[in-house]
Amino acid sequence: MPGKSQLSEISREEAAAEVLSLWEESHYSLRTAMGQLAKEWKITDWRIRTAIHSLVFETVRRLNTIDYVLNSVLEKTTVTDLDSLTRNTLRIAAYLILFGEGIPALATNEAVSIIKRRRNKRLAGLGNAVLRKVQQTDLNTIIQMTSIEEKNTLQYSAPQWLFEYAEQLLGFHEVREFFSASLQSPSLYIRINTLHNKAESTIERLEKQEFQCTPTPHLPEIYKVQRGTQPVIQTNLYAQNTIYVQSLASALVSRILNPKRESIIVDLCAAPGSKTSHLAQLMENHGNIIAIDNIPVRTQELKRNLTRLGVRNTHILLANSFKLPFRKDFQVDSVLVDPPCSNTGVIQTRPEVKWTMTPELVRRLTKVQKNLLQTGSQIVAPDGHIVYSTCSITLDENEHLIREFLDTNKDYELVPTKPLLGSPAFEELVYCQRLFPHKQDTEGFFIAKLHKKLELNH
Repeated sequence: MPGKSQLSEISREEAAAEVLSLWEESHYSLRTAMGQLAKEWKITDWRIRTAIHSLVFETVRRLNTIDYVLNSVLEKTTVTDLDSLTRNTLRIAAYLILFGEGIPALATNEAVSIIKRRRNKRLAGLGNAVLRKVQQTDLNTIIQMTSIEEKNTLQYSAPQWLFEYAEQLLGFHEVREFFSASLQSPSLYIRINTLHNKAESTIERLEKQEFQCTPTPHLPEIYKVQRGTQPVIQTNLYAQNTIYVQSLASALVSRILNPKRESIIVDLCAAPGSKTSHLAQLMENHGNIIAIDNIPVRTQELKRNLTRLGVRNTHILLANSFKLPFRKDFQVDSVLVDPPCSNTGVIQTRPEVKWTMTPELVRRLTKVQKNLLQTGSQIVAPDGHIVYSTCSITLDENEHLIREFLDTNKDYELVPTKPLLGSPAFEELVYCQRLFPHKQDTEGFFIAKLHKKLELNH
């Protein structure tokens, strides 16, 4: 990767291709790959970083459709046979030609220039020929010529297995609304960190900086950023940790847990700390939160985040959440189980998940989720609660898992998830709730609240 130090030298197309190559080769998330490139290329100007970020994410949102078009015009090879930089430079250019608002010829010329400089004249000639053909391509015509199954996956840029699964879950019309919404840039929500400042004064300061923010019903600390003159993370309020970027669905989880000031809470999968810090905020730094994670680097990230946000009532524990290091009679008021999941509900914000998640991975994750929920249930005191949440749309990770847990744990019962901002969950689990980007303008989440009975009825 070539070093870049002068902003005038940076091509957003070349940088975006580098991010995609790093993502493919390292298995980083797109955000991590983006951060790595910005560090190595010394990109500090938020305008340039935003432009690269947008190009990367929009390309990955439509990756299968872009590859389909490129393969249709490649005569003697496929896009996956090309070297990483050439492949991703063509993908970026194809996105700009097929979906972007720029001039197709300029996108082609820039891509050819990058490939010629970074690779060789022969590949540059191939890239030029391919992208000229892409310029002449009518995407709608190509899509209409495919089978029904291919048509859906290309029109909505979704893997076939996930589209078919979601269609069975949501129905013919709603599945299209879900995937259409997932192709759009997500709305931005922020949490006012009242451990540092009052919400009213923080919003006043944002408005003075020409941000327009609207409150969220039932979540008084959550605001939707409607407009701003710069990214909110570039403001002094963000630098001072007075505001924190968090989705509406994620923030709802902590509100549903509804901690009391003197509660003892265990967060089984705490890093990076969004929900943990929100719980501490709702508790006004009283009580005790035990925040657990089993990966050292994530535990360090959790510590940094909690420290900068002013959290003082949380004890961080590096431990295996399947084998909690507590004495047998240890009991708490509430447990938050927010386990690793398929992330199929957050493909709007993490579009790479569409191309890396598989049904087999979902099955493996479900086993982890079951074990974590069962482990958490063993330390809850009578009359205490578990809140279980995922950012997944699958039934196996959500409704089916909760039903199985209740069948084998008669001392637990479902109670309503309040406040209700989403829709009742599937499979008649009306006390649980679901949220979707096309319905609630937030990430796809499932949330259940389980109450441990005072007495077990025989």
